[in-house]
Amino acid sequence: MLSIEKQLGSVLNNDNFLQQYKQVKNLKTQLVLIMTTLAIGIIGITSYRIVRGLILEQLQEKALLQVQKGTDEIDQWLTTRSAEIQTIANTNVVRSLNWSIIKPYLQAEVKRLNEFSKFAISFPDGSYYNTQVDKSEANNKDRDFIQKALAGQPNISDPYISRTSGFPVFGMSSPIRQSYDPASQTIGVLNGSIKVNRISQVVNQLHYGQKSYAFALNSQGQAITHPNPALMSTTEKPGPSFLESSDRNLAAIANRMVKKEQGIQLISIDGTNKYIAYVPLKQVNWSVALVIPRENIESQLGALNLLATILGGLLIIAVIIGWRQIQLSAQMKAQVMLLSQQKITLGSQAQELEQTLRELQQTQIKLVHTEKMSSLGQLVAGVAHEINNPVSFIYSNINPANEYIQDLLKLLQLYQQHYPDPVLEIQDESEAIDIDFLVEDLPKLLNSMKIGSQRIKEIVLSLRNFSRLDEAEMKAVNIHEGIDSTLMILENRLKPNSEHPRIDVIKNYGDLPPIECYAGQLNQVFMNILSNAIDALEESAIADKSLMPNEEITIIKPLIQIFTEMGEDKQAIIRIVDNGIGIPNDLQQRLFDPFFTTKPVGKGTGLGLSISYQIITEKHQGQLQCISSLGKGTEFVMTIPLVQQMNPHIT
Repeated sequence: MLSIEKQLGSVLNNDNFLQQYKQVKNLKTQLVLIMTTLAIGIIGITSYRIVRGLILEQLQEKALLQVQKGTDEIDQWLTTRSAEIQTIANTNVVRSLNWSIIKPYLQAEVKRLNEFSKFAISFPDGSYYNTQVDKSEANNKDRDFIQKALAGQPNISDPYISRTSGFPVFGMSSPIRQSYDPASQTIGVLNGSIKVNRISQVVNQLHYGQKSYAFALNSQGQAITHPNPALMSTTEKPGPSFLESSDRNLAAIANRMVKKEQGIQLISIDGTNKYIAYVPLKQVNWSVALVIPRENIESQLGALNLLATILGGLLIIAVIIGWRQIQLSAQMKAQVMLLSQQKITLGSQAQELEQTLRELQQTQIKLVHTEKMSSLGQLVAGVAHEINNPVSFIYSNINPANEYIQDLLKLLQLYQQHYPDPVLEIQDESEAIDIDFLVEDLPKLLNSMKIGSQRIKEIVLSLRNFSRLDEAEMKAVNIHEGIDSTLMILENRLKPNSEHPRIDVIKNYGDLPPIECYAGQLNQVFMNILSNAIDALEESAIADKSLMPNEEITIIKPLIQIFTEMGEDKQAIIRIVDNGIGIPNDLQQRLFDPFFTTKPVGKGTGLGLSISYQIITEKHQGQLQCISSLGKGTEFVMTIPLVQQMNPHIT
């Protein structure tokens, strides 16, 4: 009897032990699931916030760059108008201060330039004549821009009411000097009037999606131009200052604009959140702001939010499945079978989550790379624009300079003709400077300067055509211009050096109509493929003969050929062919895989052809193929429809 009780107690103790063991195992499983869920959730949320922050920052920089581009255009427009005023003021006709001679000349300039409503000549005593009423009975001496010009300072005024027409205008004034010497005495002022609605037209061209609008403030925080005419200000009729606005956010933005600061901020205006991007002008003490509805910028985050929602749903489903497995395992008697099955299930889920994380990381890298390329295009466009201003100024002044020099040379010839025997001092100086050589060489020197300036303008135009920031939306373009711009940028790599001879490029362009595409992205494809072709030709020049031990290698001249033609079904075909070393068959299958590259570390990321393939196939519903044989060169064939059809995958 005692033995039976001991055996029964032993069995009970074993049951208690098994029950406790089950509880401990279930608790451990629950803790593992909770920790895994928290870890995956934290990683997902952190990755989402990082990616969202990077993308939103790039979108804000893109919007700010749009305003910078607009202000640069306004500055260039103002610079051109100011240069026109200063050029006219520096003519002998205006310097004569004879209104009977000046009037027809200025009236002709008003018609020719088509920007100024009138010109006026003001004298130091404040009296003035203008092209609309001849001599005015009013006095201009109280005008600030007249006082500055009399002091020898060209300037642009804030808007004021014209005493002749009664319309709001702003003036550009330049001193009229006694001679061409900039230090000579100021004898009068030439000023041109431009209607305020003209600068409003220029400012109103700025936009960033629907319901966006632009306005400009002067140094007092008053509106130079605004969609609401009641807010606009002139010297005689000052409008309300934004610095004193009851809206604190708007007043703070106006304060930054008055201080010539630059930036973009999300603030609440009229009960809605809007981004305001503000950039100061360089030519005047004004600042331009672009008001952008929040959804115009952040709507581009929709794809990322959708991806985060899907991953969050998958995580919730995985958690539910995990908890269900724990509950089922607690109810089952066959612990070994169920525990084994649960382990297999959890292992499979862990692999799926790991694969999802890898795909998310690849997507994140691609997004960052795409944004970097966008920023690079913006930087290229900005640099091209900045270079274009001084080059255009130099180029536009070479011809007038040449005319002035020709006039001086003619005058010199007349002196030599009528005074063939100058004094001894003039003869010595003429021989010392070799006047005949100067007469012969100076036009050649100016012509060389003109050719150099033209070359710089061509390079700048190529950079702007390549970046095409103003063509971010799909539109019909001439792809030959994109190819030519890309070749211009790569020109330095085509030149001969110690490693390889010059790489020749033969263009066989067909008769292609404009193609509907994303021009900037298509230029990126041309850049990737042409860069790879140049890399292949450079490798061919230094290739080891041991690669083909049974064949005699003949050195041939590096060559890239570009063919364009119309294909069937209204498709454009672009073929880029090189005579490099070619690509082995086993590598051709992986050319368009992300992160695959045969280049050394630091030479390539493996994303160029992958992104190019995505741009051609997904963005443009086309095809990208590679045809190559080892030792026989490589050919990339792009097929793009002339007109894009609606595609739900294009974003």
